[in-house]
Amino acid sequence: MIVLYGLRTDEPLENVRRVLADRGTPHLFLDQASCDRVAVEPVGNRLALRVGDLEVPVQNLRGVYLRSYDLGDAVDAAEHDRLARLSFGLREWAEGVPEHVRVVNRPSAGLSNHSKPRQGTVIERVGFAVPETLLTTDPEAAAAFVAQHGRVIVKSISGTRSIVRIVGPDDDLGAVRWCPTQFQRFIPGVEYRVHVVGTRLFAHRVRSQAVDYRYGGFTLEPVDLPAPVAERCRALAQALDLELAGIDLRFGSDGRWYCWEANTSPAYTSFDGPDHEIATALADHLSADS
Repeated sequence: MIVLYGLRTDEPLENVRRVLADRGTPHLFLDQASCDRVAVEPVGNRLALRVGDLEVPVQNLRGVYLRSYDLGDAVDAAEHDRLARLSFGLREWAEGVPEHVRVVNRPSAGLSNHSKPRQGTVIERVGFAVPETLLTTDPEAAAAFVAQHGRVIVKSISGTRSIVRIVGPDDDLGAVRWCPTQFQRFIPGVEYRVHVVGTRLFAHRVRSQAVDYRYGGFTLEPVDLPAPVAERCRALAQALDLELAGIDLRFGSDGRWYCWEANTSPAYTSFDGPDHEIATALADHLSADS
């Protein structure tokens, strides 16, 4: 049995569901938009997932894939609170299921993306280069860092999505006093996105004129990474306890491979081919014997 939780309109989740359905693999899809009969309740010293009057038997579980959303103003306040409690309960339940169950990803592992500086220490440990970095709330320190390196990238330090942009010596950096901000030396080179599913890799070269390709036009080309780089990607996912990771790399003009971060819940569909290789790999991984 595979448990999926999120929105039916969410392509990464829905594509995995379709693969499982086409194969006839037993699965339970908990649609966040219509899950009024779903509850997580304490039973003795454990948590139980119930759908109506029935408990989902943990002993029959193979995998769990969680992709819930904060629905915000799409629901009323009472429903928003109920769904928030349910999502929290499901994360706690998934965290506590036996180790043989493959959870994409266990909530404790997903927390690593909430601190990019912390992830950076693991990234360096597995052998990737990390650009010179400053984390600060001091505008003068930020200005000195920018003056030293000329072109500097600024972005969020948390898992909250931000638009990556370049700042230079003429930019006003006064606002950093209100929020810890991460600055990194700009690295010219070629961008890559690598999706790791278990031990399988799906790598793409990204071509874009935008600093942040997600917010500009881009094209993708499937590629094979050099073997040492591929092994570093696997090692990074393993070090972060991730069954699924979206790793951002750049092959710098200085000949070094740099890594920015490992996304712990990547929306991979832009990189999935017509045969849905990534969704299929995820379905394989969730269904496989440990």
